[in-house]
Amino acid sequence: MNIGLEKEPKFAIIGYYWDEETISKVTELLHEYQELFPTTFSEMKGIIGDLGVMKIPLKLDVKPFKQRPYMLNPKYNENVKVEFDKMIAARIIELV
Repeated sequence: MNIGLEKEPKFAIIGYYWDEETISKVTELLHEYQELFPTTFSEMKGIIGDLGVMKIPLKLDVKPFKQRPYMLNPKYNENVKVEFDKMIAARIIELV
């Protein structure tokens, strides 16, 4: 569903399980507050500045454990790579 303008479309997915009245109310809210709902990673400005840098603290006295890696369905491999590249470009994640 397009929640943006004709010149600048902005799309959102709305659940098919809602009734028509709920869908119209949600659509109306999304149109009214569309600047608050980013639809791409590049639109997510201010996350790093507002929340700071997120880190996962590790306990030094705990022995690390391994988990068996699982294979991703090959038809999703390229999509996952593209999404990772988008998040890296938007500085949501970084390679260490």
